Amino acid sequence: MADALRAPQQDRSRDKLERIYEVSVELLVEGGWDAVTVGSVERRSGVSRGAFYLRFPNREALLDYTRKRLIATVGKDQDAAFERARTAGAETLDVAVVAAVEAIAHVFRRHGPALLRLDRQDAEREAEKSAGAKAMNRLSQEFRSVLEPLTGTDQAWRTHLEFATEIVFSMLVLRSRPRVTFSEHTRRDWDTFIHDVSDAVTDYLGARIPPAARGEA
Repeated sequence: MADALRAPQQDRSRDKLERIYEVSVELLVEGGWDAVTVGSVERRSGVSRGAFYLRFPNREALLDYTRKRLIATVGKDQDAAFERARTAGAETLDVAVVAAVEAIAHVFRRHGPALLRLDRQDAEREAEKSAGAKAMNRLSQEFRSVLEPLTGTDQAWRTHLEFATEIVFSMLVLRSRPRVTFSEHTRRDWDTFIHDVSDAVTDYLGARIPPAARGEA
C-alpha cells in the first residue's frame, strides 16, 4: 500500500526514491504493470534490493505508490495546462480549439504512454482497474470545458464535442504508437502536427456550430 512507503529522511535517500519511481514508470510504459518487478527496478535503477526494501515492504506497495504518484503528477500538469487554455480569453472557435488541443497534447505528450498503461488487469480492486479510464475521462472533460462557452452544452453540441475529442485522442494515440501505414504522419514535426489536428477539429465543429456561436458576425 502507498501508506506503507517509508519516507526518505535524507537527500541521498530521496534521490533513490526518485530513481525507483522514474524506472517504475519507464518499465510500465515498456511492458505494463507485469514488467514492474523488484528485480527489474533493482537492475535498471542501480538501487540495491536492500535499499529498495527500506522504502517498500513489497512489490505491491511499489505498484500502489507508482500508480498514485503518476495520477497526481498527471493531474497537476493537466490542471496547469487547461488553466492556461481557459484563461487565454479565446472569443472565436479556431483560437479556442488551438488552446484546447495544445493543452491536451501537452499532457498526452508527457504522460500519454503511461496513461494508456495505467489500468491493472490483474488488480482485485476496481479503483485500480479503472484508473486509466478515469484519467482519460477527466482529460476529455477538461478539453470540452475550453470549448463549451462557444459551442453550448445541450445534448447536440455535447455529442459533437465528444466526437471532436475522439478525433484528438485518436491522433495523439497514433502519434505515440506509430503504425507502418501512417509513417509519414508520425514524421511530422510537433508544431505542424498540432496545427493540423486543430484545423481538423475546427473544420468539424465549424460546420455544425452557427457563425454567431463561433464568434463570427
